[in-house]
Amino acid sequence: MKMLIKPLIVLGLLAMVIGVFYSPYHAVDQMREAAEARDTERLSRYVDFPAVREDVRESLSDSLSGELNRAMRDSPFGAMGLAVADALLRPLVDAVISPASLAAILRGYMPVTDGTDGVGLEARDDVQVSLRYEAFDRFVIRIAADNGEAVDMVLHRQNLFWWRLSALRLPL
Repeated sequence: MKMLIKPLIVLGLLAMVIGVFYSPYHAVDQMREAAEARDTERLSRYVDFPAVREDVRESLSDSLSGELNRAMRDSPFGAMGLAVADALLRPLVDAVISPASLAAILRGYMPVTDGTDGVGLEARDDVQVSLRYEAFDRFVIRIAADNGEAVDMVLHRQNLFWWRLSALRLPL
């Protein structure tokens, strides 16, 4: 009996290490299945919407700040327009970052601007998906088109085995 305890402990630890390593891949599989089934409720379990919305708002705000600096050099009215756009950013991001839009991105749709300051999603056949760890607690789903545009969906570890999408890196 004593001879079995050590191998069982080693096997248990090995199974735990494999489970910890494999857990983000399982989460991505579950997210893809939910996206393909258009099951937004199931997909929502894997998404921290407040964190994703805040991350996208910060990214867009940083992008707008750069535009604001350029606009202030050209025209004071341009700066005012960008300040108003920044105020409208919150409701726009809240409307765009939804279970349906994230499911569409997982199915291969890429964000595009429609030329009228709107953002939409366009079906693409040339997308490739890659998965990688960035750190022990950060895992990235990269959805890239042949033209170089890419969307990174960043998952963060919630505990040893559970992952949630908490950031979205858009091509700005």
